[in-house]
Amino acid sequence: MHNYLDILEKFEETGTKTWLVGDTVRMLQMGLQPDLITLAIDSDDMYRTALVLGTGTVDARGPYPALRGEISGVPFRAFGLRGATIEDDLACRDLSIEAIAIRSDGGIIDPFGGRFDIRNKVIRLTGDNVELIFDDPLRILRMLRFSAELEMDIFWKTESDVRDFLKDHASRMAEIPAERWGREILKGIARRPYKFIRLCDSYHLLPFFLKELEDMKAEKKLYEHVLKVLNVIERKLDTNIIMQSNAFVLAGLLGNIGTKTLDGRDRNKFTDRLVNEYLTRWNVISETIEEVIAIINTYKDLYKPVSEKEFCEDVLQYSEEAVEVALEFAKCVVESENAEEKYSEILEDNTWNLKQVLRRFNHVRLQTEGATRYMTGREVMSLLNLKPGRRVGELLEGLDMAVGTGKVNSREGAEEWLKAQ
Repeated sequence: MHNYLDILEKFEETGTKTWLVGDTVRMLQMGLQPDLITLAIDSDDMYRTALVLGTGTVDARGPYPALRGEISGVPFRAFGLRGATIEDDLACRDLSIEAIAIRSDGGIIDPFGGRFDIRNKVIRLTGDNVELIFDDPLRILRMLRFSAELEMDIFWKTESDVRDFLKDHASRMAEIPAERWGREILKGIARRPYKFIRLCDSYHLLPFFLKELEDMKAEKKLYEHVLKVLNVIERKLDTNIIMQSNAFVLAGLLGNIGTKTLDGRDRNKFTDRLVNEYLTRWNVISETIEEVIAIINTYKDLYKPVSEKEFCEDVLQYSEEAVEVALEFAKCVVESENAEEKYSEILEDNTWNLKQVLRRFNHVRLQTEGATRYMTGREVMSLLNLKPGRRVGELLEGLDMAVGTGKVNSREGAEEWLKAQ
């Protein structure tokens, strides 16, 4: 706490009254260490505050401009008060556990019982104020995200108010822009995808943001398969670094949308289109979309023996990370289907073959101080007296395959291989 109070004091030395708020206070109350601190400042001129403070830049994008910077090695973001007082600001926050503030003297401002709700593991609308939902219906999804991630129950009155709102004002949910849905969905599935999707389903929200998943219920086996995969992924997320990516969980969520059977042979093109459409609307970056599609299209191929040469081709076509993730994804699907006895030995052998390929590519980086190849295109042209053209690219691709399959393991070996071509 001492470091955070120091930051509050540095802000207040500029003449700006400042409080710790939001996720920072909630995490501190839960005994967690925030990576980023959130502040509320009583200032209408953030540029002046930044100038006097001597650090930070003003981000004016979005409805709430923020001063972002770093003090004593701790990154911060500071927002202006919403209202005339800190109490007014806290009343605007959607959940009681986020509506707590800490003053520079260490005093706590908690007008809505947020600390009580944290201790009792309860999610409650701030002040039991249902108008907060009317102001922004997406707060419902945020509420479910916190409930899933923090493993907290939703307070009975909040649940009743939310269900009444959804029953009487469903059109408000349909008006939410897709990119706003996307932001909350990505946050919701990042840590507890199974619990989050189950909660969304229990509040009948799937038709608003993922209609094809709702439609899967007509094919009960397929819908349950998606949930089982997400359940396995959720159990492993905290301990498996490879799985801690948006692409991994999105593949579990979207891998079978639009299909009627688990093993439909012509599903890839249709699924690819739906995945691309959804993730583009959700404003997911193109690299992640490509990785999701690669996982969905390749993981089933890993249920049969894959040679080092084939793995090398996949790594060069997609990326090392994408192939690693696809293999881990295949293991999760196998576990969800209780098919370990049938596939475990094959997957273990494939894991070994992939590790050998990745070890060789990593050996290149160690020898070349981070370069992905022993030689550049310019060096190939100089060595073989070639002009720029397709042949140079073909030689580099062939050299990559030779490295990945163990035929070349040094700069000298690369030169000999090229001369032999």
